[in-house]
This record gives sequence, C-alpha cells and structure tokens, in this order.
Amino acid sequence: MRGFTNQQGLFVEPTLLLHFSYDAIHLFFPLGFSRFPWQLPEDIRIEFMQNNHHQSRRQQFYEQLTDGEALILFAGSAPRKSADASYRFFANRNFFYLVGIFQTESVFLAVKTGGEIEETLFIHKKDPLAERWNGYRISPEEASEHSGVEHVKELDEFDSALKEAVEIGGVSTLWYDFDQFDAGRADAPQNRHSASLNSAYPYLSLNNAYPAICAARTIKDESEIAHIREAMTITRAGIHEMMKSAKAGMYEYQLEAVFNKALADAGVRESAFANIVSAGRNNFYIHYEEPTGMLNDGDLILTDVGARKNEYVTDISRAFPVNGKFTTEQKEVYSIALQVNKELMGLLVPGEVSFADIETHARKRVGEELIAAGFLGKDEDVKKYYWHNGTHHIGLDVHDVGPKGNPIQPGMVFTIDVGIYIEDKNIGFRVEDNVVITGTGFEHLSSEIVREIDDIEAMMS
Repeated sequence: MRGFTNQQGLFVEPTLLLHFSYDAIHLFFPLGFSRFPWQLPEDIRIEFMQNNHHQSRRQQFYEQLTDGEALILFAGSAPRKSADASYRFFANRNFFYLVGIFQTESVFLAVKTGGEIEETLFIHKKDPLAERWNGYRISPEEASEHSGVEHVKELDEFDSALKEAVEIGGVSTLWYDFDQFDAGRADAPQNRHSASLNSAYPYLSLNNAYPAICAARTIKDESEIAHIREAMTITRAGIHEMMKSAKAGMYEYQLEAVFNKALADAGVRESAFANIVSAGRNNFYIHYEEPTGMLNDGDLILTDVGARKNEYVTDISRAFPVNGKFTTEQKEVYSIALQVNKELMGLLVPGEVSFADIETHARKRVGEELIAAGFLGKDEDVKKYYWHNGTHHIGLDVHDVGPKGNPIQPGMVFTIDVGIYIEDKNIGFRVEDNVVITGTGFEHLSSEIVREIDDIEAMMS
C-alpha cells in the first residue's frame, strides 16, 4: 500500500529540468508513534533513529554502480483527496528502506565517481510560517542523524546539483526506482522526472533500481523481524479483544472499532492496511473494506487485520462465531482449514520449497479433505471453494515485494493462509498466520493468537 503527491503533486511541468512545487509541506512521522521521532524519550529516539541499517542497505546497492552512475530516489507525497484536502502522506517504501526519512517530497541523490560515493539528501527548508499551519519540518541536522547521509541540502538545490553531476561530473547513467505498479503513470515522480531529464539529455542511460531493492527487502534483518514481532503483539491484543467483544446485534464497524482501540492503546494510529471485518455473507467478499453489516446469531465473523509498528506490518486472519459457539458444519470446515495450515508450516524447510510448492500442496489437501467430508464432489474442482493463494511476503508492505519463484530462504517473512468459502452453507473464512524462515526451519510469529476451536470458544465465553 503506497502514497505519493501531497497537495498538487511532486512536480510541476519542467523547462530544462523538472522543478518542484512547494505547496506540499506536511511532515509524516512513523505510524506507531504518537509523537515525532525527535520528540520521543531519548532511549526510544536513539533506537528508532538508528541509521546504520539504512546506510548498510545503501552500501549493498552501491556494489552494482560503476563510475559515472547515479541513483535518484523520491519520497513522494500525499495524493489529493478533494478540494484543498489531501490523504495522509505515506513515504515511498523503497525510499524509506534505503534512506529512512519521512518528510514529503524529499529526494536522495548518490553519485559514484572515482570509486567513491557522494550522497546528498534534499529536503524542504525550515519555514516557521509553513510549519505554523502544517506541522514541524525536519531540520538538516535531524535528517542527517536519521538517515546517515552527511550532506543535506534544501530541496530547491536538487535540480542544479543534478545538472552539475551530468554536465560537469560526467554522470552518464541514472538509476531510478521504476516501480512496476507505477508503469504508465505519468504522475509518478520517477516517471515524470526521468522523462524530463531524458528530454534534456537524450544521451543519458536509464537503469531500474527497483528489482535490486525489492530483492534486498525480501530478506529481513534482525531489526526488521523485531519490529514485526512488536506489531504482532499489538495485533494479537486487537484480535483477542474482538473475540471477547463480539455479540449478535453489533455492527461490523463497531467490532472494527474494538481492534482500532487496541492499536491506539498500544500507541499505533493506523492499522497495517484497510481492516477487513465481516460477518455472514459478507465473508464472501475477499477484500471487504466497508464494514457496515450486522453480526447475526449463527454467523461466522472473519477478521483480516494487522498492525504497523515502526513501518513493519502483520497480516493475520481469524474466524470465530458471533455467538461464541461453532456449529457442527462450521467446525468441520474450520478444522480442515486449520489442519492444512499446520501441514503447510511443516513444509517450511529453507532452500527446499517455494511459494508454488506451498500453494500446490494447499490446493491438493484442501480438495482431499473437502471431498472426504462430503462438501466437494469427487469430480468437482477445489477452486469452487478454494478461491485464492495464501502465501505472500510481508514487511514494509502488507503484500511485500520480492521474488516468489525462488526457494524460501532464512530471513523471509510471509503468510500461510488457507481460505475456504462455501456460499450455499454460509461458511466462508480464512486462517492466516505469519512465519519467518530461520536457518533450520521457521518461527511461527502469530502462534499466540488463538486459533484452536476450543481456545476460541473459551476466549469468547
């Protein structure tokens, strides 16, 4: 889930080089904190503003740069919502991964010359009047501390710095973060800027940094995994509170509010993604984001939710009965999903299985169990009740980036999700957990979020 352009967009139309608009001045601070990072207690501030992780990631990327090449990354800004209102700024994930700055419209430039890398971060200048209306702007000193970038300049110096690098410094190749989801979007900052630059300097070569950054993001380091564990603790509290609070006559949005309150109590302002809290027939809308239905006695509730902590997310699905007791048929179907979920975790040996192997096993076993239980005919396709794959990376994004065809490796964090949807029985749900691959197997990150039938019913009683 990404955000760009704060007020009217990151750029206005260029002449020689593309110039920035300075309308957008909101400063974003990390979700999960109730204050700006520099306003946190000293011990927390030091931990969060640790910049060595961002520096080491940049150094890893620089290994593929040769002399005369430069990397340009954009933080983006918040999309316009309506009239003079904008959505909340959400920093570009690859920009954050390498730079660690949350200020809208910031730009990062790294140039390799003579075997050395010169890094410069360009940010909005301090402006007391703008800050009076729209909030604090990070200072150059704070930006340097946060990112580990020594040279921090004002944003309006970016065009001239890049022009000098190209015309005097001999830069002949530029690396941009050409996100696959931004293909064809003229308003995406990297697309607009590269088009403008190519018009001014048609001899420049363009390379795509996106695949390399995404491949690096696939393998989480210990600090990233620690953030996900923190997010999981908060997610667990929210899901358990929903189980305890659910009752017939409530509306789905009221149950969602229980989850959101648990996040707020833990210092988290927003969930990892748009909460999915549904009941009964609404469970058959896989990405159901308008929780307006009523919880009716006898229905199953489906929650597909997560928390975001220090920018890292979880993605957990649980199902539980409105009245606290599973029916016989609900138990049968739920037991199949839970059993297959456990079997899939048993396959997780690093270097030996891929996402495709996991999906193949899931479909096969769900089909076998549904046939044995009499829910699926022997000649029927399991796709009748098994609608979606259940394995994707998680991290800075809920559907995180990274290759899916390779064997799983230590440091990968992803979902194990088994969903079964039998509309004529009004039984639809998924059991989704998160795991991290270790050197010898895996760690079940969501193991403390109840999922056994007896445990769910006990919690709801």
